[in-house]
Amino acid sequence: AIYKYTPMSGSSYIETPKPIMNKRAIINPRNINQQCFKWAILAKHVVGDNKFRVNENYTKHEDKYIFNGISFPTPLSDISKFEKNNQNVSVNVYGLEKRLQPPKKYPSYEVFPLKVVDDEKPDHFDLLLVTDGDNTHYTYISNFSRLLRSQKTSHTGQVIFCKRCFTTFNRQNL
Repeated sequence: AIYKYTPMSGSSYIETPKPIMNKRAIINPRNINQQCFKWAILAKHVVGDNKFRVNENYTKHEDKYIFNGISFPTPLSDISKFEKNNQNVSVNVYGLEKRLQPPKKYPSYEVFPLKVVDDEKPDHFDLLLVTDGDNTHYTYISNFSRLLRSQKTSHTGQVIFCKRCFTTFNRQNL
């Protein structure tokens, strides 16, 4: 049999899994179009209580970046075009895997790297690609440590992670 290759890409809004949402580590823009990559990028600049609704809080920041040549929904391969269009920008993208671990009743989620840059530029973004069946959706990671901490350590304080391999550091061993 021959299968058509469909590259992984973000599309329209998908609700964040509750265990991830409860970490308060990501901003998931509630968009109604296929431009979730754009809204996830702009989420970094949105302040106040309305971070989750795509409205003028988002659109007023659209001119900060060049989105020319980017397809919507955005495949992972187009992110390098976005980085070339915006020389001071770098973007990491992480995936999310649902895990059922008996005897636990509820699933846990594990974050894993999909695209990690070698050098973070001054205007850096970490995005989480959430999936629901065949649908995918980019979200903005506002607190990387908070997102990963319970996955990698039982330590409850601030932990610093290598964004490539998820090795943990505290301030003393940096």
